[in-house]
Amino acid sequence: MGLYKLKIYERQLDNLFAEVSHVQEGEINKAHLTRYLCVRTSGYLENVTRILIANFCDGTSPQPINNYIVKRTKYMSNLDYKRLKGLLSEFDLRWSSDFENKITDQQKSSLNSVISNRNNIAHGNQDSITYRDMVNYYRDIKDVCNILVDIIKK
Repeated sequence: MGLYKLKIYERQLDNLFAEVSHVQEGEINKAHLTRYLCVRTSGYLENVTRILIANFCDGTSPQPINNYIVKRTKYMSNLDYKRLKGLLSEFDLRWSSDFENKITDQQKSSLNSVISNRNNIAHGNQDSITYRDMVNYYRDIKDVCNILVDIIKK
């Protein structure tokens, strides 16, 4: 899987945000679409992380190790700050340290909020997400993904 996929995922999500922005505030559809954006943003982070790790291992690891890593990262979810930092440390402590040093408190908060809201949405619990919040969270998640791109490279 190439890094070009990352830009495709991002462009698709950018387009989705643009479409939802045209829905009138206060409409029930905007609230539902905002929840969908939250789930998609969480999935975007997971895909970026998965693709970066797979790309890092591709061609440099023996096939059995590469297979293990692909399987290990295939079903990862709920990548809040703590889990993402922990995953990075499983591969390289410097990745985890670099991540901790580069991420801002606001980005951490956005990351944790997206994951928390996604879990509430997925389990049918009350969520407190607005479209405006989601736009800000998405901006921060894209920044977090850029941090990951800078850290996870050959």
